[in-house]
Amino acid sequence: MLLDPHVGTIIWTIVTFLVVLVVLRATVWRPLLSALDERERRISDALEEAERSRKEAQLLIAEHQQKLQGADAEAREIIRLAREAAEKVEQEIVSSARQEAQRTAEQARRAIESEKQAAIAELRKETADLAVKAAGALIEANLDDERNRKLVEDLIAGIPSGN
Repeated sequence: MLLDPHVGTIIWTIVTFLVVLVVLRATVWRPLLSALDERERRISDALEEAERSRKEAQLLIAEHQQKLQGADAEAREIIRLAREAAEKVEQEIVSSARQEAQRTAEQARRAIESEKQAAIAELRKETADLAVKAAGALIEANLDDERNRKLVEDLIAGIPSGN
């Protein structure tokens, strides 16, 4: 009985199906399609927003990389300038030290020369004093003036000049 098809039941089933289909199409189909359309639109908007965000992120990454390269180049330039300044200061210090050493050496040479001249003058003075004493001794020994002068002049001429 259940498996025996009855024509009346089949007709009523088809009629009921069609009625339910018409009712569902009138009441449920439009809201269901609009909900699906709305979901499709939201997904599409989300995909567009994601693509826009990805492009913006790529632009920001590129911008940051450029800034990083610029900062790197600027850092290299600062280091280069610092090295140049350090080398310049080093050269100035070395030059100043050399000049100071030359001045000190020159002052030492002048001081030595001055001391040498003073020693030579002192030696000449003492030699002259000795010559005068020798001349006085000769005078006491009753020598004549001309012979005394010649003796003193020979004695002074025998003293080295120191040059």
